[in-house]
Amino acid sequence: MSVLKSVLPLHAQRYPTMEVRDYVKLLYQSEFGPGHLVALEGLQAELAQAGEEDYRPQYLSEAIGGGLCRFHLDPRLLTEEELPLLARCFALSARPRGTMTGLWRKLGELSAMAWSGQLPLDIRELELFLALYGSDGCPPLHHSEGYRDAYGPHYRVIDRDLALYAPALRAIDAALREQEGPVTVAVDGRCAAGKTTFAARCAQLFDDCQVFHMDDFFLPPEMRTPERLSAPGGNVDYERAAEELFSPLSQGEAVALRAFDCSTNTFGQPEGIPCGRLNIVEGSYSLHPALAGYSQVHIFFTCAPETQDARLSRREGPEELERFRERWIPLEEAYFQGLSIQEQCDVTVDTTRLPTAKETDV
Repeated sequence: MSVLKSVLPLHAQRYPTMEVRDYVKLLYQSEFGPGHLVALEGLQAELAQAGEEDYRPQYLSEAIGGGLCRFHLDPRLLTEEELPLLARCFALSARPRGTMTGLWRKLGELSAMAWSGQLPLDIRELELFLALYGSDGCPPLHHSEGYRDAYGPHYRVIDRDLALYAPALRAIDAALREQEGPVTVAVDGRCAAGKTTFAARCAQLFDDCQVFHMDDFFLPPEMRTPERLSAPGGNVDYERAAEELFSPLSQGEAVALRAFDCSTNTFGQPEGIPCGRLNIVEGSYSLHPALAGYSQVHIFFTCAPETQDARLSRREGPEELERFRERWIPLEEAYFQGLSIQEQCDVTVDTTRLPTAKETDV
């Protein structure tokens, strides 16, 4: 099912005074994303203005299709000191995308939904508007006067994943503002929940950010004793991770990383990586009790079992999926449950509803 078949009725329900122009604006934004950059000063002024208005959306972010969302400038939920982070999210989302063909495909879907009675739109008004809009070259639109009067919209269009990550990003941003020295963030959680993708996004958003992977600390064969593997979290070389990664980072020192290759059971040559202002350590077992005390922010990533299966199947293939089900997932779950990992985290991010590559094209 097209994402728009759920997005458009939801917006119609939340904003009953929407006019044809407002639906078309939503589809234009879902196709082309942010239209222009806005300086930090503009965000500050708009947040102050939003504070003077009565209406505020129920949600901080709302999906609009195309892997995008509207992120509302809500003074109840945002502070001025968080606006630089939002500005960086907006700038990262403001890249070239979309086509006129894609926009007209969406406008055709809008028309079909109106004809079938799924949307409260006057068909003649819609068709006339689209005809004039097309002849004018399909420019960006402002909201209708009625929409602006009723809802006083103050939002920015950003990538939907960044909005989903917002609680985690805000926790990292707060730690950077509060702490003068290096900040280490541990991103633990279920396989295929998006830990690596999140870490890569952090590297795009934050200056002087280093990313490290717990996969580089896979347990060598000589350490895989029954006693070791039976302990929660015992299937990672947390001793070496503490000595070679977490301890140097905690002292602001460079890391001499020796990545362990589990396919050959060999160590790579030491690679010198400087300590960053921000250091993201992503991967299951990054919050093992032997390691948790070294990091200032603890984040847990999760997703529904069926979502995990689908992602692993696409990423690893059907045969490897069975291996994950039989071996790696049970070991992870024993670690999460046995050591109450999620309960010790500052933020939990559930990526079950994160749009797939196919959905971002809708």
